[in-house]
Amino acid sequence: MLKSLFIITGLMTFLFSCKQSKNTEEFTDWKSKGDSLTAQTFDTLRKTLQKAISERGLPGAVEFCNTAALDLTKIYSGKEIQIKRTSDKIRNPVNTPDEMEKDVIMTYQEQKEENKQLTTIVKQDSKGNQHYFKPILIQAMCLNCHGAKETQIKPDTWDMIQKKYPKDAAFNYKEGDLRGVWHIVFTKSK
Repeated sequence: MLKSLFIITGLMTFLFSCKQSKNTEEFTDWKSKGDSLTAQTFDTLRKTLQKAISERGLPGAVEFCNTAALDLTKIYSGKEIQIKRTSDKIRNPVNTPDEMEKDVIMTYQEQKEENKQLTTIVKQDSKGNQHYFKPILIQAMCLNCHGAKETQIKPDTWDMIQKKYPKDAAFNYKEGDLRGVWHIVFTKSK
């Protein structure tokens, strides 16, 4: 009886460690794919935005973001990959978070308050789709449009923000604050 119990316990431990190893490999694979896509997308957004700023100034860049940022975010999307940026303080209503995104944002906010490092989150939904989340942190350049409206956002830029995004809530951030999340959905092939 005791020998059988040891065998069963050993077998369960082995199966559990195999499952953990498989889960770790899958996480690493989805994380790698998500990291690559967010890096490409961010680089495209950053370069295009910098070009808009140099050609049109900050108010012109706000206008550019209003018409082009959503399409640029989706440039690397496809049939089985959807890329989105969202936040709890949105500027564009199209970026309103769903329930899963709200939960992840709350998790990141709690980790930030506890001074924990914010790391990638990968979740699988009930349909087998993989959801990759990565935090977006405010950088110094972002404060021109997302900083304190009284001291960091110039009046002409603020006027354009209000014109293009009348319900804007994406301001009064400080450098290093959690701005939102990247959310990539890898749709399960049928």
